[in-house]
Amino acid sequence: MASERKAPKRAPWRGHISIAEEVVSSIASIAAQEVEGLSGLKGTVADGLAALLSGEKRRGVAAQLSEDQSIRVRLKAVIQYGYPIHEVAQKVQAKVKQEIEGMTGLRVSAVDVYVQELDLGETSLARAKEPRTKEES
Repeated sequence: MASERKAPKRAPWRGHISIAEEVVSSIASIAAQEVEGLSGLKGTVADGLAALLSGEKRRGVAAQLSEDQSIRVRLKAVIQYGYPIHEVAQKVQAKVKQEIEGMTGLRVSAVDVYVQELDLGETSLARAKEPRTKEES
């Protein structure tokens, strides 16, 4: 009978791992933009002013670490015209949660999606500007 060799016990890891909220925001931004029907993310005027003052790039995404070590993400979305808004928002929530938890090991407590704008695109804008006939009115 062959003898079994036990692997030597290793000392437990020591140290602290910290992931900046900006890193989580970047993951959320990239993940959200992979969802079909999302035209982009839009920051507010306040986001733009904060970016100027702090030098940070805000892209309509904010991540906040809670005391219980969970993450809450807020996204300001622009949805493409013609897509069901609630379905796109739900897909964004699921994709962002999956990517953040998979890449960081942090628990996502919430992904809040605020639809800020509807992207009409060039073809939709052209149709909206065309004069209507009496039959269409």
